[in-house]
Amino acid sequence: MIVVAAVISIVVYRVAITAAMNKNDAVRPYSSITSSLTSAIIQVAIITILDKVYQKVAVVLTDWEMHRTQTEHEDSFTFKMFLFQFVNYYSSVFYIAFFKGKFDGYPYNYNELAGARLDQCGAGGCMIELTQQLAIIMVGKQVVNNCVELIIPKLKAWWRRRDTKDEDPDDEKCIQRWEEDYDLADLNQYGLFAEYLEMVIQYGFITLFVAAFPLAPLFALLNNIIEIRLDAYKFITTLRRPVAVRAQDIGIWYSILDGVAKLSVVTNAFIIAVTSEFIPRLLYIYAESPDGSLRGYVNYTLAYAPILEDFDGGSVHNAIYDTVAVHQLKVPGGDELYNIHGNTSSSTCRYRGFREPTDGSPTKFWWEYLTTALAFVIVFEVCLLSC
Repeated sequence: MIVVAAVISIVVYRVAITAAMNKNDAVRPYSSITSSLTSAIIQVAIITILDKVYQKVAVVLTDWEMHRTQTEHEDSFTFKMFLFQFVNYYSSVFYIAFFKGKFDGYPYNYNELAGARLDQCGAGGCMIELTQQLAIIMVGKQVVNNCVELIIPKLKAWWRRRDTKDEDPDDEKCIQRWEEDYDLADLNQYGLFAEYLEMVIQYGFITLFVAAFPLAPLFALLNNIIEIRLDAYKFITTLRRPVAVRAQDIGIWYSILDGVAKLSVVTNAFIIAVTSEFIPRLLYIYAESPDGSLRGYVNYTLAYAPILEDFDGGSVHNAIYDTVAVHQLKVPGGDELYNIHGNTSSSTCRYRGFREPTDGSPTKFWWEYLTTALAFVIVFEVCLLSC
């Protein structure tokens, strides 16, 4: 529930900031990019805070289960923490990739929530915003984690040394090496669990959404190169030497990694088929384009907004483009006049979508696109999962 509330709050923030900026002509062109970037930064802060909350909740829930063996206890705790972190890190990304802009409606029939229009994608679609969200969350998470892993142990060790000096100020110059080591921060009871979890979450970023953010593996590589040295410094200079414990394998982590790899096939298939423009472009080239190119594609993807009010009599027309008579129309509540005859107009309002201008229903091309996208998803998954 906390995660759902956090996601909803981010969506409400985006709607509110966009609506506020659209009222000002000077900042209106920057409303989409501003709401996207600021919401992603806020999301990173929320993720960092909820990390600690989820860990405490997972510890309490696992203790309540009273497992018979330490292995069962660790596997249960690991699975809970991964589920919490999965929702925490990826919920907003899944929302932008698969839900945002899919249920917003069309002009004069927009879907609303609490009196406000649902969140919409920008003029270029949701793919750019998805890439921005992934970049900010992934890189921001790496920077925050590295800083925390380096600074927190240093602060703990400094505090312990401070207490020791306060107790024996005269023996400050006679402190032996084992006493200095004793002042180092102690490794938590879960050992390298945090390191495993960090790598698995990073693995999710570079597999689940690699079609939208191809640079993710590069950022992961750079982060790992830096983190190798930071972890070496942390374990040698700021932490006590951990007690060696034998382990049969990596436990439930293997099953989690296997599940993430298989889920990544599904998510990338839908990103390519639904979120990106890959399928519509191919359909346009092979089914609609007169010369087999993308010339005219942008114009083809723009639907005509319904014009419902007749300027003369005030009656409502279900069919906008009357092929017999010439109507002088205007947008409800507006002053601009439209002269429409057949399929032409002197001035029109258009929006992204494959909808009929008469009633806003999906066009034939939209159904062809939907069928092709689903077929692509099935073929993509079968080919990769069967390998």
